[in-house]
Amino acid sequence: MEAPRACILIDVARSGVTSRRSEWPARAARVVHSEHVVQHESDERAAAEPLVALAAALRRRVATAPGEERATRADALRRHVEEYLVPRAADLDAPLLVVILGSTGSGKSSLLNALVGAAVSPSGVLRPTTRRPIAFVHRDDLGGRMTAVAERSGLELRTGENARRGLVIVDAPDFDSVEAANREQALGLLEVADLVILVTTATRYADLVPWEVLGRVRQRGVPLLTVLNRLPPESGDAKAVIRDYRELLERGGVTEQSASGALEVVAVPEGALDTAHDALRAGSVTPVRVALDRLVESDAERRELARRGLAGALRGVPEALELIVNQIDEEQRAVAELRAAADRAYAAARTALAAELSHGTFMRAEVLRQWQDFIGAGQVARFLAQGIGRVTATLRSLVRPGPPAPATEVREAAFADLVALAVQHADTAAQRTATAWSADRYGAMAVAADGTLWRSSPELSSRLADDLESWGRGIGARISELGARRKGLAQVASIGVNAVGTSAVLAVFIHTGGLTGAEVGITAATAVVNQKLLEAIFGEANVASFVSQAREDLRDLLDAAFADERERYAAALGSTGDPSLAIELREASRRVARLVPA
Repeated sequence: MEAPRACILIDVARSGVTSRRSEWPARAARVVHSEHVVQHESDERAAAEPLVALAAALRRRVATAPGEERATRADALRRHVEEYLVPRAADLDAPLLVVILGSTGSGKSSLLNALVGAAVSPSGVLRPTTRRPIAFVHRDDLGGRMTAVAERSGLELRTGENARRGLVIVDAPDFDSVEAANREQALGLLEVADLVILVTTATRYADLVPWEVLGRVRQRGVPLLTVLNRLPPESGDAKAVIRDYRELLERGGVTEQSASGALEVVAVPEGALDTAHDALRAGSVTPVRVALDRLVESDAERRELARRGLAGALRGVPEALELIVNQIDEEQRAVAELRAAADRAYAAARTALAAELSHGTFMRAEVLRQWQDFIGAGQVARFLAQGIGRVTATLRSLVRPGPPAPATEVREAAFADLVALAVQHADTAAQRTATAWSADRYGAMAVAADGTLWRSSPELSSRLADDLESWGRGIGARISELGARRKGLAQVASIGVNAVGTSAVLAVFIHTGGLTGAEVGITAATAVVNQKLLEAIFGEANVASFVSQAREDLRDLLDAAFADERERYAAALGSTGDPSLAIELREASRRVARLVPA
């Protein structure tokens, strides 16, 4: 989208056009003369409050909407609320914004020049002629709402002695321009208009684009004037075109939106030009000029037109909001299904990991053999029945004379095996989730935006390694505490806290439960030795309780890691389908509906 361009103020003098950049004063505050006016202004401020809240909710929607189309829809309504509804509801006496809309070459610029009696907007054969919206404004009307509209729409402001106080007349770019920025500006000005003058021609009045624009005019309820330009010189042909156009207007449902009285089609014949002012002949657009002059002369009529335009716009807000809220509802359902798919994939992966851990077979055989060789599983098994003293003596003879215990190496290898297994299952869950999401509109957008969703997070391995080290240190602390209570500290010390800690870690990882056939081997032998060793030092009941608690802590550790992995997918969806936003918008819609006059 093109950024708003700086607005320019140009003075149009009698002798021609003198261009200069200028600052304009803020619109003077109205002087309050009575309690009635005070109450009136208070009512207007109260009416603006629900609209301000609505604009804030729409900004949230723009920031979180999935996809450009939905964000654009919400942003268009937000702009309509912020740039038209809020300022107009806050001040019905602010100048009226009269926007001349039309197709390429329809004569918009010539109409503006005719209405102001000066060549303020050049016309020509090159298309598009109006590349920047031009607004003719009275100096007293500069500032206030006009400042915001001018800055947002990039208006070129022109002022002169023929300017009508209380009316700002804008020559908008072509709404069917080949340039997207021009089309966007034209439709944006429609959203902030208090009165639309639609200009078309005898050859273009039935085109699709003008009727799409008229459809939005009808939805907005904005008051309307119509000009049918370049009618054929033959009277019969001209009447046929006018009659057909009126019928189309009736079918389009806009005939009740006349600026005053019945909607009049101002017919301008081909060649009705004032070349001196680069304008349509003044007499050919008399009904338009009279309608505008009447608004200038009557504060009451001007305020009533503003009130009508505001009421019509307010009536259209709930319908526009309902479309947005329905989209959010649909997103909620889709998001719930996507999250359920992620939940199923990660629950299945976590269950599969737990099953492998329960079998105790995930550790490499060479790691188990290294530990078995160190503790001399065969000799220990023979002497276990002879009591703790004999076991301790045997362990002393086995451990002290020989090489140092490979406790650290074995524990690190055991942790590495568990990390690799957990990452493998997390990768499987990620692939299943991403595959399922790719078949859904919102899921596909999330996966496309973050390619890491196809695998486990890059930091999972290091996170699990750190968590297991912390878990292992906790086991060491419990061993020291339990040894002191059991007066088994001497036995622990004689073997080594590190070695006993590693033995305890392996007791959590490996056991004979569920093993059959060929699985009963190095794993079962090492499991038996570790269990008996720990029971000989701490007692069977204490070891059972200790190992159970350690396994529970390990289960919590892995649950937390997998939950965080799954949470990446919830984060990838962001606030898509946020139910609180749907509630907020529905409440805003109800409050706005209460502002509409009965």
